[in-house]
Amino acid sequence: MQQTLVGCAFCDAPPGIETGEAHTWGQDERVTHPICVDCAIQTEPDPDERDHVACDGCGLVVDTLAALTRFRVELGHLEGPLQLCARCSPGGLATYWTRDLEVHLVATPAE
Repeated sequence: MQQTLVGCAFCDAPPGIETGEAHTWGQDERVTHPICVDCAIQTEPDPDERDHVACDGCGLVVDTLAALTRFRVELGHLEGPLQLCARCSPGGLATYWTRDLEVHLVATPAE
């Protein structure tokens, strides 16, 4: 029997690290990815401008929530939404239905 070891789908955390689940909707069904504590709690403050939304991974600000992929995180006592841009969810974790990121870019985080 072959066993598949899984780490976090959002970073390079090694297999064996404590993970929870991040859910989003795929084309026909709910898609689940393993997520580590560090990725689950990486939230950026809401931008000041109304109707603008920040990526929880990098702080990139867009003018529509549809430019980000929204995940529902369940990890121990942590539960809540996580919104990531296509750059922070490489491989396009269920981002096929999001709007073009570049068109909706408002601000990039200060480096």
